[in-house]
Amino acid sequence: MVDPNDSRALKGARQELSRRGIDISRASVSVRNGICTIRGHISRMAGAYEGNLGAEMENASKAIRQKSDIKDVVMDVTGYMK
Repeated sequence: MVDPNDSRALKGARQELSRRGIDISRASVSVRNGICTIRGHISRMAGAYEGNLGAEMENASKAIRQKSDIKDVVMDVTGYMK
């Protein structure tokens, strides 16, 4: 059975990435037991600000980690340089 806290956290994580113009259509985002995992290829959404994608991912990770239902964020992504 899916934990309602994980479902809520997943929705919040996806919204945070979208708000920052990060395209996760070729990545998977999951939350299990409060651990958010982002895995796959990321890029900028079409028409999104063309800033540093690596820095934006780090900022998104910090913002996601601050959500009450998230314990940690694990990123295994390609498509940007730190």
